[in-house]
Amino acid sequence: MAYAVLVVSALLFELALNLPVGTMPLALSADGTPRTAIAVSMGSGMFAALFVSLPVGALADRMGRLVLIRISAAVGVAALLGLAFAHGPLLGGALLGVRSIALVAYMTAEFAYASEIASKERQVSGVATLGMIGNLSFAIAPAFSVFLWQHGVGREQYAYATGLAALGAACLFFLPKQYDERGRRPKRPPIVMHPRWLPAMGFALACTLQGGVNGSLAVLTFHERGIVNGAAIFTASALTAFALRYPAGRLVDRFGPRAVAIPTAVLQALGCFLAASAHSLAAVLVAGACLGVAWSAVVPVALGLLFEHSSNRTRGAAMGSYNLAFSSGAALGALVATLATLGGGGYALAISLCAIAPLAVLPYVLRSPARGARRAAALMTSS
Repeated sequence: MAYAVLVVSALLFELALNLPVGTMPLALSADGTPRTAIAVSMGSGMFAALFVSLPVGALADRMGRLVLIRISAAVGVAALLGLAFAHGPLLGGALLGVRSIALVAYMTAEFAYASEIASKERQVSGVATLGMIGNLSFAIAPAFSVFLWQHGVGREQYAYATGLAALGAACLFFLPKQYDERGRRPKRPPIVMHPRWLPAMGFALACTLQGGVNGSLAVLTFHERGIVNGAAIFTASALTAFALRYPAGRLVDRFGPRAVAIPTAVLQALGCFLAASAHSLAAVLVAGACLGVAWSAVVPVALGLLFEHSSNRTRGAAMGSYNLAFSSGAALGALVATLATLGGGGYALAISLCAIAPLAVLPYVLRSPARGARRAAALMTSS
């Protein structure tokens, strides 16, 4: 029952809050905002999430997952309503930042709470499958938002969606307290980040760079290339990830995160290179599908690496580090997009650079110690 409530809440809340991903670049462009300022404004949300990820993870362990997820949902509803009336890159960027903070806090508490529901044998696939709701929301919301914009429904769509987000927030009050870690153990100094989480963070960061680039430049770039709906890359990617997330999670449960990381990095690179040269809707959809196949496994691979070296007591902090990695990747991707635009290379250069990152970090992930490796080495030394 608790898992079902999480699913319904996430679906309603994330559908509403993902609308601005598709149309805020168009809204800012309609305000007369220069291209570089649009990239910076859209990237502001990614940078805001970067700075709160670790503190939010520690808060989830300290104050409880239920309190945090309810507060973050309320903040997200307020930010979405504000975007319905905001104009210009400064106010728009600030509200996009608040929106991102709310989403990071929501997902950190959501994943930490869900990890208490799933059995240990299916912990990775159980939590990663919950992320399918995010994929589905991202598949639908940005493209639908662009569709509404093209049919005369502008910023007011955010006001309408506020009711949907509020309904999702209301669902959270039906979650039982029994799966909330807070108060079940003696208080200890909170862990903010553990060095053994770095391989998972590095892999997640490298694979998320393309999200920052696509979030900043893809819609406008594909629009300029004559493609009817530039947000189609998000739809193709998210739908593919939604379809394959559970199988990818089960592969990680069975074979471990390192084995799955290899094809994931290769497919991620392929999707980026295809997106760089996409000049038709079909090409955009193929690129998005490749990115989606990779993305279906990025989350369970990162979770699998993190769960190897975290416990129930530190799960909130681990999810904070997880979100820090994704936020860092998105923020750096937005920075790459801005610098590539200033340098004249634009989207093609930026997304091509993103193809190299996961392949470069893969050896570090493969060399990282697996669960129990340090204990086995210690036993061999002592004997």
